[in-house]
Amino acid sequence: MNKIIPIGIGCVAVGIIMTMIFSGDTKPIPPVTQHDLRILIDQWMKNPDKDDRSQRLEIMKAYYTFEESGQKLSDDQEGRVMLNQIRKMVSFDIPKTELDQMKQEIRDELRQLGFKIES
Repeated sequence: MNKIIPIGIGCVAVGIIMTMIFSGDTKPIPPVTQHDLRILIDQWMKNPDKDDRSQRLEIMKAYYTFEESGQKLSDDQEGRVMLNQIRKMVSFDIPKTELDQMKQEIRDELRQLGFKIES
């Protein structure tokens, strides 16, 4: 009998969560935050690989995910510095077509997670 109560509570909790998700009352949780971006950028700046292209692509993917999920960098010194660092990463040797393809893939993934993404 005691085992039935926790199972029942678990089922109710799952039901409530599923109702919230499918009712549209909640927004999906952003998969990347500004703090996450700061960590990735700092790691890249402190310990770049000899060929750091893969690191920069990882940061760009995180930035596009951040941006496409409806977030913006803060409008302060930290946000402006981060934006300049991200622009610097792109300016090295990443072709625009590759970045555009990455952004489209991220948009598709975010749509599947429930984000409303403009085309």
